[in-house]
Amino acid sequence: MNRRRSPGQGARRLTRRQLTAALGSWLTAIPVLMACRSTSTSPSPTIAAPTPSPGATAAPAIPSPLTLASPAAPIATPTSVPTDAPATIPTRPALPAPTRQAIGGNSERLRPDGPPHDPGPLDWAHPGPYLDDGFRRSELSSFGATQPLLTTYYFCWFDLTNPANRETDWSIHLADPDHYSFLSPATHRQQFKDMQAAGIDFALPVYWGEPGHPGRAFNPTPGHFWSTEGIPPMVEALDQLASSGHPFKIGMFYDTTILANADLTTASGKAYFYVNVRDFYSRIPPKFWAAIGGKPIVWLYDTQWVSRFDQSTFDDLAERFARDFGGLRPYVVRELQWYQAKGVQTAAVLGTDNLYAWGAAPFGFNEDPRLGVAEVGPGFNNTNYCKGSAAQGCFDVSRENGAYYARQLAAALRSGRRIIAIETWNELDEGSGIADTVELGRAYIDLTRKYADAFHAGRRIIG
Repeated sequence: MNRRRSPGQGARRLTRRQLTAALGSWLTAIPVLMACRSTSTSPSPTIAAPTPSPGATAAPAIPSPLTLASPAAPIATPTSVPTDAPATIPTRPALPAPTRQAIGGNSERLRPDGPPHDPGPLDWAHPGPYLDDGFRRSELSSFGATQPLLTTYYFCWFDLTNPANRETDWSIHLADPDHYSFLSPATHRQQFKDMQAAGIDFALPVYWGEPGHPGRAFNPTPGHFWSTEGIPPMVEALDQLASSGHPFKIGMFYDTTILANADLTTASGKAYFYVNVRDFYSRIPPKFWAAIGGKPIVWLYDTQWVSRFDQSTFDDLAERFARDFGGLRPYVVRELQWYQAKGVQTAAVLGTDNLYAWGAAPFGFNEDPRLGVAEVGPGFNNTNYCKGSAAQGCFDVSRENGAYYARQLAAALRSGRRIIAIETWNELDEGSGIADTVELGRAYIDLTRKYADAFHAGRRIIG
C-alpha cells in the first residue's frame, strides 16, 4: 500500500515512479509486512510466481459462498489485546533513505525508522467546530461493544474528472471516472451506498494531515489538499444518506506515514500525535462518527515513520481526547508494528482496544492469535508499474475469480473475531479494491454481502 501519494494533475503532478524513488513507496512497506506475517503462529502462505490478473471488461464469475452452518454458539468478543503471545517481533530489514520534501520547499533528510525528529510548532493545526462547546455528546450513537462489525479502508484521494489524472497502469479502474472526485458529494454518496450494499457497517477514510503539516512531504494533488478538502463533501454525502433514511458512519484511518519520525514519548511528540486525531473528528458531526462501545475509532497504520512510542503515548491520546470531546476516549486499533514499545529501554507489550495486521491483500488471512481484527483482501497486483521481484515489493497475487477473497472471508468468520476489515475498498494501482470497477463490475460487492449477512447473523462459513 502506498498512501504517500495520490493522483496529481497533468504535467505538474509527480509520477508514481518519481515518488517511489523519492519516498521509498511500497518498497519500504513490503519488508515490514513480511516481518509482520512472520510473527504468526501458523505457516506463512507461499506466494506463487506472478500470474496474470483478471482483465476482462465483463465481471468474472465469482464462486458462491460456502454453505452456511446453522447459527453457531456465541463468538467471544476481543475486548483487549492478548498479551500471552511471544513479546518479540523480528527485526525489520534496513530500508531506503528517501529525502522528504516539505511543501514549503525545505528539504530534510529523513528515512523510515530514522532517528527522532522534532515536529516543531503546531500552528498549522486547525480544529473544526465539533469540540469543546461545539461538541454534543448526545448526538453520538455507537455500535455495541460485542456487535459484529465489517469495515473497509477508503482511499478518498482520487479526482478523475480530469483525464490527466487517470493512469493507464492501474490494474483496476473505477466506473464513471468523468464524475469521480474527492471534491464531489455525489462521489462519496455513491461509494458509501455501495459499501452499504456490500454489508459494510462503517468506512475508514484515509487521513493524511493538514496543509502545512510537517509530515506532509509534498502536495500530492496540485492545488488541492484531499485529506482536508475531502471532508466537507464527505459530510454532505453523509447528511444526504441520513436524510434518505440510510445513515452511514466513518472512523479515522490515521495515515501514520505523516509522523516524520516523531518521538511520541515526549510532550511535543504526544501533542503532535494527538492534533491529527482532534482535527479529523472535530470536522465531522458526532452523529456520523463510527464508535464502538461509545469510543470513536482511531485506526493506526504502521510505525515506519515513528521513532519512539510506549504506553504513555496512548494514555496521553485518550486523556487529550477526553478533554476536548466531552469525556469520550477513543477506540484505538493499532497495527501489529505497534504491538510493543519502540525506541525505549523496555519494549513492553502495549494495551489498546484492538490489534490488526496489514497485508491480507498480498499475503492472505493472518491467523496470529494476538489479533482481534480479521483482515481480509481480494488479491494484489502492482506489476503493471513495479518491475522486479517480491524483494522489490512487486507482487501479482491472483484473485482466482474471487476464490482467494472467499477463502479469507471464510477464515475470518471461523476465527470468531468480532471485527472484519477489508483491504481495500478502492486502492486502484495495487489492485486490492472491491469497489465497482470496469474490470470486475459489482461482483466483489455482491460476494462481500453474502459473507457479511452470515457474519452479522452470527453464522460461520464452513468448507
